Amino acid sequence: MLRRALSLLLTACALCALLVPSSLAATIQSNQAVYHLSQDPDGTESFLYSPTLSHTLTLLPPGTVVRSDLGNQIIVERFTYRSSSGYWALENTLTSQEHLTVRDHNYIYHVITQDPHSNQAMDAGVWVRASGSGGLNTTTITGEPVDEWAVDLVNEAIAMNLMPARLKGQDLRGSISRLQFASLAVRLYEAMGGEAISAPSHTPFTDTSDPEAGKAWALGLTAGTSATTFSPSQSISREQAATMLAAVYRKLGGSVEGQSGSFADDSSIASWAKSSVYFMARHDIIVGTGNNRFSPQRSAQRQSCLIMALRMFQTLNPTD
Repeated sequence: MLRRALSLLLTACALCALLVPSSLAATIQSNQAVYHLSQDPDGTESFLYSPTLSHTLTLLPPGTVVRSDLGNQIIVERFTYRSSSGYWALENTLTSQEHLTVRDHNYIYHVITQDPHSNQAMDAGVWVRASGSGGLNTTTITGEPVDEWAVDLVNEAIAMNLMPARLKGQDLRGSISRLQFASLAVRLYEAMGGEAISAPSHTPFTDTSDPEAGKAWALGLTAGTSATTFSPSQSISREQAATMLAAVYRKLGGSVEGQSGSFADDSSIASWAKSSVYFMARHDIIVGTGNNRFSPQRSAQRQSCLIMALRMFQTLNPTD
């Protein structure tokens, strides 16, 4: 009955001023990330990526005590990440708790004020998690390892439904492959263009039959690495990433021709990539690597590419 009541009452009230960790309000407000969790109390549904169904997860220093500011007891739902399914799922529910001490980064907690008369939920509650510490990795809303500087932007890209299936479950700090970037470019094109792309019935590639590679080829986003090879596992460089993003922009009706700039390593940027690199840099879609350098041949990171896609989706209109 309690779980059924919770599922009906989770949206009953606004989140403000419901549960307040003692004297940590300023810290909490500056350490938020958006998570998309199942609204099924049994945790059997997959993640919901619609921004309208997002929950704000507050990252708290380990050891923070969370209690109701009304003095009520609380209900605590504890979620754990299931690598086998790729989802966060409800592990257990504790009722009539005086407080919650947030310690373990591996869990997400949903803390709800408990009605003292009915023992049911009084409000929508808050979602909290211990901030990463003691060598624990920062993870995205779907559990992929990610650098701390990138986590909020990557979570935003996921919330915008820009993360392709080929990146889910991957360490986002690593280099992105041609197939992974192609699937990201296709997803970005679909998001910006407002249309879903079907895979072609055949492609010239003999080393992959992946439909995302076929879509990227059919759209003209990549021609492969030869007449018959796509090289799906090969890492993509920063200048190649800029060029493929520019191809998305062109396909949407934009132009990137005639762009130039003054990176200190300009002579290292391939002639076929320069217009794309400087166009993307001018619009802050892709940024330098420090000391006015672009590092064109450096392998592109998965997390950086997701952020590039997010920036392009948010700021770049093909009619500009």
